[in-house]
Amino acid sequence: MGKAKRQVAERQRKKRWQKIVICLTAITIICATAIAYIAYTIVIPYVSDMIAFRREQATLPNLSPFDIHWLEINPDYVGWLKIDGTNIDFPVVRGNDNEKYLTTTFRGEENILGAVFMDYRNIADSPHIIIYGHQARDEQDNRLLFGSLHEFIDDDFLSQHPTIMFMQNDTLSEFEIFSARRTDIHDPAYQLDFSAPGSWAAFLERNGAPADAEQIITLSTCNGADNDRRLIVQGALKRTVPVTAEQDEFCVSPF
Repeated sequence: MGKAKRQVAERQRKKRWQKIVICLTAITIICATAIAYIAYTIVIPYVSDMIAFRREQATLPNLSPFDIHWLEINPDYVGWLKIDGTNIDFPVVRGNDNEKYLTTTFRGEENILGAVFMDYRNIADSPHIIIYGHQARDEQDNRLLFGSLHEFIDDDFLSQHPTIMFMQNDTLSEFEIFSARRTDIHDPAYQLDFSAPGSWAAFLERNGAPADAEQIITLSTCNGADNDRRLIVQGALKRTVPVTAEQDEFCVSPF
């Protein structure tokens, strides 16, 4: 190869390397920008809200679920939800819609972890109660809010923790879990209108609930990054126990 040709080849080689270096630099800048954006918009706010959430937990009083003081803290308080053997041990609120408590805590603070809340369409004697909550994990990877619902996909875990307790209006209601499954927001399990003849019986059959169930509770949380995906745990009413101030044995420590 002549000298001129070698010089041309060398210049072409250098240009190729320059293009490679420029591409790699651009990719590095893009990745760094993306990481910085994720940290600024997701990670930092999440950590900050986690700290605030923990602070709120520490300030909630140690009261019976039936204590009127909960209404003084938040007039949207409707009851207390508890599942033995899990972290689920929370006050439940009901707003005027299903949006407010997605990002509002029990004390009314803005927080991406939100609160555990009942569907706003539920009324006191609703045959089907739906309660929502975010899934989350703390710094030690412990499940928070409704994160524990994912444990019920394991049949062994479900068999060891078969009871949902919901305390409201001076009554303890015990629900026996009959279903835990991954689904989406279009699942007929979210049905709340049973005005049509036979609709309640059809609802029970579709969800695999006992045919004689008088009331169903559905606990719902997100499942993965897809906004439409859900995980639900359902229970059928087993018994109700009236609770008076003198008989109140169900005082639970907040969180």
